[in-house]
Amino acid sequence: MSKIIVRDVTGEHSYSLQGNVTVGRHPNSVICLHDPMVSKHHACIKHIGEHYIYEDLGSSNGSFLNGIRVTRHPFSDGDVITLGKVDLIFHAFSEDEKLASMVDISRLSQTSEVHDRIEVAGLEQFHAESEVADLSVLREDYEKLRLGSELMHTLGAHRELSKVLESTADELLRIFHADRCMIMLYHKGNDELVPKVVRTRLNSDDQLVVSGSILAEVQQSKLAVLLSDASQDARFSQASSLIMQGIKSVMCAPIIDGEELLGVVHLDSQKHGLSGFTRKDLQLLTGIVQYVAMAIANAHLLNKVEQEARSKAQFERLLSPSVVEQVMSGAVSLEKGGELRDVTILFADIRDFTRLSHNSEATRIVAMLNRYFEMVVDIVFKHGGTVDKFIGDEIMVLFGTPLAMEDAADRAVACGLEMQGSLKQFNIEQKKYEEDDIHIGVGVNSGEVVVGSIGSTRTMQYTCIGDAVNVASRLTSHAKLGEVIISNVTKKRLKRSFEYEALPPFSMKGIDGTTGAWFVKDVLDDTNS
Repeated sequence: MSKIIVRDVTGEHSYSLQGNVTVGRHPNSVICLHDPMVSKHHACIKHIGEHYIYEDLGSSNGSFLNGIRVTRHPFSDGDVITLGKVDLIFHAFSEDEKLASMVDISRLSQTSEVHDRIEVAGLEQFHAESEVADLSVLREDYEKLRLGSELMHTLGAHRELSKVLESTADELLRIFHADRCMIMLYHKGNDELVPKVVRTRLNSDDQLVVSGSILAEVQQSKLAVLLSDASQDARFSQASSLIMQGIKSVMCAPIIDGEELLGVVHLDSQKHGLSGFTRKDLQLLTGIVQYVAMAIANAHLLNKVEQEARSKAQFERLLSPSVVEQVMSGAVSLEKGGELRDVTILFADIRDFTRLSHNSEATRIVAMLNRYFEMVVDIVFKHGGTVDKFIGDEIMVLFGTPLAMEDAADRAVACGLEMQGSLKQFNIEQKKYEEDDIHIGVGVNSGEVVVGSIGSTRTMQYTCIGDAVNVASRLTSHAKLGEVIISNVTKKRLKRSFEYEALPPFSMKGIDGTTGAWFVKDVLDDTNS
């Protein structure tokens, strides 16, 4: 069930959304607010289909979403609407939260609900056809086996975990004529079982009450549990969660992959007759659940492989191949957060880009940039740099992270010189496309910065922040066509021989005083980077 969190001077208060909800200062309002800026009948939250709609009822001071006045707004998860000094925060339940709200795990003081702990090896075997006198029993057993076989073959066809679990729950209801089926899995990083699928034949909005004692038994023993007829078992008290729901029979089987307990499958029935589920049923359920465990493990593995492939593809765009392999192997971590690192930063910016883009069609400009960046990134990777980001026609490159480099400054300067040199051939190619020549300015600086994966849970970027970055960017702005400009800090770290000359001190925006810098003309030794 979705909810509204009211945040005011007194703190936060939560209101569940059921039907239409009135908001205002009037005492009869469902959400009664005590802010003088709020009208008596300020707004209404309507439940239409699967959506909640906020409607301002012509209030004097209005309702504001992100500072913009709104009269009608369909809520999305996380939306904040402000009324005076009060915030209304909309929270839409996730699928896990919806399922959790449907299930109540009853923890009883006594554990005698468990009728039998069943080991697979001790289960009753299906009899040979010649040993079965009752033809209806033979037909029923055959139909269960047929449906179970079909389900096990179907599981392998699903790639998504949700499809695996939904198909399993639907078919288990059909195979065992159960009234309810629930599949619970362990949430990653959590020791508690979380409902993932709930299916029922019953036309009821009541919560599905599950015996915590039975779940605990299955979790601890990793054995399937069978309760044939709860109502006939003298060991049950009238307070039993099963008796209260009229449950006659229960099967609960662990989902195990190797030694790891992934979750449980829970089936129960109110209308299964006197005998309820049988040991043969449990034997068949246990066999099916073994296939379910393999399907879940395969789905997890597939998801991991796909995630790694996406990550690798992303890293390959930003990091040199040798660094990508170390990141993927876990030797180098790009976890969210930051750390102080000493790095060298290079910026390369296309000069007079505004004129170039004004004189050409947008599609041709994009094509040109793609050709240019393709060449430049190859040079960056050759020298062991990491592409931090593309900023329009500018590229930012890091040396010394994520892998530390003793010769980061040398690599960066050599990279900048090769970028400049490569433009001669690039501009020859430009003629083939009837495009103007392009020229770049390069700035390089070194220093201590904060490096790490920064961003939200949905999008992360490996980058660095700090004064050293700002200086490198300002140096780039000062560089003329074809120049590589380096700071005094970077020059002091150079171990290779370069030809350079001092530039007159100059001022940089946002930096006090004047700055000394050097124009690097060429590399004087043939040492490989």
